[in-house]
Amino acid sequence: MIRIGKVSYLNTMPLFYKWEDPKLELVSGHPSNLVRMLRKGSIHAGIVSSAEYLINMDMYTYVPNVSISSRERVCSVLFFSKVPIDKVKKVYLTPNSVTSRYLSVYILEEVYRLKPIYTEDRKEADCLLLIGDEALFEKKAGRYIYIYDLAEEWYRIHKLPFVFALFTVRKDAPSWLSERIEELCKISMEAFYKDLFDGKIEVDGFRYDELLTYFTKCLYNGLHEDGLRSLKIFMEFLSSRGYTLK
Repeated sequence: MIRIGKVSYLNTMPLFYKWEDPKLELVSGHPSNLVRMLRKGSIHAGIVSSAEYLINMDMYTYVPNVSISSRERVCSVLFFSKVPIDKVKKVYLTPNSVTSRYLSVYILEEVYRLKPIYTEDRKEADCLLLIGDEALFEKKAGRYIYIYDLAEEWYRIHKLPFVFALFTVRKDAPSWLSERIEELCKISMEAFYKDLFDGKIEVDGFRYDELLTYFTKCLYNGLHEDGLRSLKIFMEFLSSRGYTLK
């Protein structure tokens, strides 16, 4: 059985909405867990942090035309801060995403020229990085005055979308796998967006207008030339820092 890693966040819903293939088993997990599983070979492919592909390209290929990317904003990768971003001192970075953690470092240190302390204690931090559904619900809760969208910060500098995840495939996986994944994602996305525009998509905790905004104004699941250019810039940053994934 071929095992495929799936993040159980709202942002993957279009990709897996109509995913039907008896040869493929879906395995759910947080993005950082799926990275470790993919690297060990316990899954053959997965929608995982783009940084994993960029740092270990010798191990992987990726599925064309599929990603989890932003438009100008992404709405679900956010800093929640008690102070303006240029006053941030202590930062909590969720352990659930590798790419978003590295993007946080880029924004705080390269863009704002800060030297924050990174802490694992959320209570002592004046700024939190949260992702996915947790970020969406925290924003709805309205507990923070200052909220910064990391993709919007990237777009402000580079005028490009940010690619958070690629559908990454191990090079030792069956040769047909990448093409089959692309086919399934295309079928799924077409069905999802038809149902979305017909008002048939319902998700607990979200109004229809919130879902429509998220999936049409924030999230992008394709991968075109501007996304590839963005990945190259991000790869140059990772290389300049000598980052490796843990």
